[in-house]
Amino acid sequence: MLRTGLEGGSFAFLLYDPFSLAIWGATILGFVLWGRGLFCGWLCPFGAMQEFAHHLGRALRLPRIEPNATWDARLKWLKYGVLTGLVAILLTLPAQLDKAIEVEPFKTAVTTFFVREWYYVAYAAGLLVLSMVLFKGFCRYLCPLGAVMAIGGLLRGRDWIARRAECGSPCQLCRVKCNYGAIEKSGAVNYSECFQCLDCVTIHERETACVPKIIAAKKRAREAAAGAAPVGVPAE
Repeated sequence: MLRTGLEGGSFAFLLYDPFSLAIWGATILGFVLWGRGLFCGWLCPFGAMQEFAHHLGRALRLPRIEPNATWDARLKWLKYGVLTGLVAILLTLPAQLDKAIEVEPFKTAVTTFFVREWYYVAYAAGLLVLSMVLFKGFCRYLCPLGAVMAIGGLLRGRDWIARRAECGSPCQLCRVKCNYGAIEKSGAVNYSECFQCLDCVTIHERETACVPKIIAAKKRAREAAAGAAPVGVPAE
């Protein structure tokens, strides 16, 4: 689409695939309202394949690779490098763009469903094998479209994922449970990396999971027990 716009071409080709046009419309809307999560977390077919690969890896009891916070932050910059490289090729060597864009395995894995030359298939399959030990590694660290969508984290209209004052200090549960590393030490959500899996929302709302809620419930129980104790008889 960017190439068509730069070359002054017509976007009429989008009308030949109404389903894809609808997906793009929903993606753009979600991009503005919520950031990258609507497409990357809920609509991307290759992202779903990686998630299935992850669950298969857990079923096979394969070891899981999880970079520490420092390396995770460094690796997340790779996708911006890939995106910059593609834009540079588009502007300087447009004839090579069709080959360069194969860094995105969507065409191989989804459009042709692995019916292509062996090296394309090996690349896409290798990324899925990687996802068995590194949770959605391509999405998190290499995807150029993900880099574009991450900008939506800066453009979104609101911080729609609820947080509490205790999130981050002292509670770190959501941050520890986040498979995407999208929650800061402060407890704030990094919407540029958030895939909207909603695990933190579930923890935030569940009385038996949210640490501040558990502590508050125990405090109320102690106060109720103290209030119900007979005069002169110490509460247990």
